[in-house]
Amino acid sequence: MAKKAIIILAPGYEELEAVAVVDILRRAGTNILIAALEPGPVPSARDVKIEPDVLLDDVKGQDFDLIVLPGGIDSTETLASNQTVVSMLKRQLQSQGLVGAICAAPTVLDRHGLSKGKVIACHPVCQSAVKQSRLSGDRVVQDGQIITSQGPGTALEFALRLVERLHGTEKMEEVNQGVLARI
Repeated sequence: MAKKAIIILAPGYEELEAVAVVDILRRAGTNILIAALEPGPVPSARDVKIEPDVLLDDVKGQDFDLIVLPGGIDSTETLASNQTVVSMLKRQLQSQGLVGAICAAPTVLDRHGLSKGKVIACHPVCQSAVKQSRLSGDRVVQDGQIITSQGPGTALEFALRLVERLHGTEKMEEVNQGVLARI
């Protein structure tokens, strides 16, 4: 059975992080949905618009193997203040599912105590916002069910780590044969 994932976009998301994750996970055979908080194309930080597959409210009760939050300062603030997003993340972690967050998005987890005591990575400009987690300077960090990464330049490594957790090392290496990322 295919693994099921969701990436949640809010206006101002970091486009490299979103597209890299969707692309790499789909190459691995993951059924990944692009979800938005509101109808219509979602504009990124640089006004790249992605048409979502679903509205988050329409799938909020579904189970996913992985929930991914891309970064972007504006997007992150919107995600952190959205109760549906926070509820889904809490349920995901309680059910032992995976959560991935990159760039500014790991601060969403920290703000709500979801990564309390865990080691996380985030973009250097966001590190002062981290209060309950332990920071790492590594490009990609995995602590239990939570996988975090620093930013756009680490998006491929982050996405490949997500594939490794969902599908195993062999599948991650197979996907990377076509991508040629440094891992």
